[in-house]
Amino acid sequence: MSSFRMQTESSATEYIIVSAPNRAGKEFLSLLREKGENFLAITNNKYGKKRLEAMGVDQILMVNTEDDRTWGAPDIRVGEVYLFELSFNLCCRYIQICKKWNPRSIHVITKRGNTRVAYRGLGANQLTYINNNEVEFLLT
Repeated sequence: MSSFRMQTESSATEYIIVSAPNRAGKEFLSLLREKGENFLAITNNKYGKKRLEAMGVDQILMVNTEDDRTWGAPDIRVGEVYLFELSFNLCCRYIQICKKWNPRSIHVITKRGNTRVAYRGLGANQLTYINNNEVEFLLT
């Protein structure tokens, strides 16, 4: 169900992929928009898509997290992946999906301290623990 097709951008343009199911993720999407970064938001359901659209995000990548046969890479060049954790299981699934797209790195941003080994084992390159919703430091 990876149905996003980018037709107007050069194939050399890298996109940041973001899963933003919480307030910190929303703040990060706003920051990317302010900085003029190329990004796609990723979600696996219609509710998530509607929520992203209500935030003004118009480039949304819908994925079917239940069928690994549909996890083909989108027709874009994937750079960094930022996964804001709300659900441990969903975050693990997104790591598995995005890893197949050969990103430069996968970042998991979490408020939990006990998930490090699982995320690293699945292929996350960086884990960041936050206590608030300030995310500007992620782009430095």
